[in-house]
Amino acid sequence: MLTLTYEADRHRGEELRHALHRGLAEGRVERPSFPARLSAAVVRIVRREAHSMTSYPCRLPDGRIGRTAAVPMNGEWVLVCRVA
Repeated sequence: MLTLTYEADRHRGEELRHALHRGLAEGRVERPSFPARLSAAVVRIVRREAHSMTSYPCRLPDGRIGRTAAVPMNGEWVLVCRVA
């Protein structure tokens, strides 16, 4: 019984120690550059405004297929064709 207690104490936290060791061995995680993060933020803001895209296809003036979007214009909601 005493040996089982010793073994349990010895193995306690072993998984955590191994995880910490793997984390240190992998090295530092590199973040995207500032211009890349700024570009992602701009895209996120632009897409937030286009959240009203519908699943209805429409024809753009240059002949390509776009998606219908409901956008606020002059205090009213207007349907427009946008690039998907």
